[in-house]
Amino acid sequence: MLMALMLVLLNAAGVAPTPAELQNYKLKFRERGHHVHMDWGSTRTPGTGGKALTWGAGYEYYIDRKFNGVSVEVLGQKLGDLFKGPQDWWVGGGIAWWPIRTVKVFTQAGALFDDLGTATQARVGVGYKLMFFMLAVMPYIYVQTTDDGRFSWSIGVRVQY
Repeated sequence: MLMALMLVLLNAAGVAPTPAELQNYKLKFRERGHHVHMDWGSTRTPGTGGKALTWGAGYEYYIDRKFNGVSVEVLGQKLGDLFKGPQDWWVGGGIAWWPIRTVKVFTQAGALFDDLGTATQARVGVGYKLMFFMLAVMPYIYVQTTDDGRFSWSIGVRVQY
């Protein structure tokens, strides 16, 4: 919807990209392989009722195939207020399978550094990629658990170049 609104505004100004140019943007995005991204979301902990704003930055290498793809990534996240409150951090990596070019099924593992100490954390999730010229916007959801039994889930959005 946002992309359609942007195209209407660009068309009214007389500078809208042609359908061929839009297709070329998607092709260049896939063929580039290297992508940096920012994540914004909310992490919820059902047992304690806790919730935290989640900020992240990372790098993903995407290997495109004819109808699907795979990717590997490294990611760092800050849970909670960026400069105030507890300093909870997550650092890890993951792999993903793209059964179709817009759907990502992923798993991640990493270290969680929080007020309870250090824990190993594993995640499983799914996302859907929407192209916006040379940017991809991907809403996602995942569930996660730690080696000491803490369970939580997160919903967010990733903006990727």
